[in-house]
Amino acid sequence: MTKEKFAIGVDIGGGSIRASLIDNSGQELITNIKQTPQSGGNEEFLECLSAAIQPIITNNDIIGIGIGSPGPLNSDEGILIKSANLQTLNHVPIKSYLQQKFNIPIHYNNDANCAALGEAYFGSKKNTDSILALTLGTGVGGGYVENGKLFSGFQGNALEIGHTTVVINGALCGCGQKGCVESYFSTRGFINRYYEKTNIQLTDARDFFNKVEAEDINAVSILSFGITCLAHAVRNAIHILNPASVVFVGGITSAYHLFGETLEKEIRNLIFPILENRLVIGKGSSLAGTLGAACLVFSAEKE
Repeated sequence: MTKEKFAIGVDIGGGSIRASLIDNSGQELITNIKQTPQSGGNEEFLECLSAAIQPIITNNDIIGIGIGSPGPLNSDEGILIKSANLQTLNHVPIKSYLQQKFNIPIHYNNDANCAALGEAYFGSKKNTDSILALTLGTGVGGGYVENGKLFSGFQGNALEIGHTTVVINGALCGCGQKGCVESYFSTRGFINRYYEKTNIQLTDARDFFNKVEAEDINAVSILSFGITCLAHAVRNAIHILNPASVVFVGGITSAYHLFGETLEKEIRNLIFPILENRLVIGKGSSLAGTLGAACLVFSAEKE
């Protein structure tokens, strides 16, 4: 009988830090959530990260802590270099800090890479041999897993699909460049584009999609163009990677009924037929980001 193992998965987002105790069957056993500091620097952030993890270290069989965060980052050294959605932080030594604090193995990677691993291990498309996962939330991320192995790229920075250009000289992105798909299909993108059109400041994605459901002409137009932008970004990735499945995860997928069918149809119309015939596209299993982060630990055990 295989011995049950446990890992802690930590999902760092622009709004919250979520830490969970996960077993190797994918069950989320204990969860603790802290609000991500919106001001202050590295020290305040690291203290908050530690406070999220500390209450759930209750088991001697914990084999490691997996951390997922937005990038760019250095996964080898365990450093969060900078993030468009965590702008007060700069070269945060996540791995060394937590290693010293808790004295157990620390694994760190891009949150979208973690999401892809989670889908590959425990998601609805886990039986396909390769998965391209896109995280749709505050920003847009991407991750790719083939035959159970994560394509991480240089220091964890592969598949930054949110920062691929879909509109030449388009809207300014949080990364400092113009025309990124994240500027057109993400919480931040929807809110900014709506403000440009109406001078009305929405609070979050729910506000935006409520406008869509109310058939607000500006919101509907913004969503329609955003779908086109995302479809072209996904087309580019499909033509490069040839995945067997594409899954969409993240907070925005709670409104998948408002855009999913159109998005899937646009993607299929854009890609080569030889790829379209075998491709599975759809909403992911809505796995917690913490589960994906924990999969960094479980996959390391198999190497």
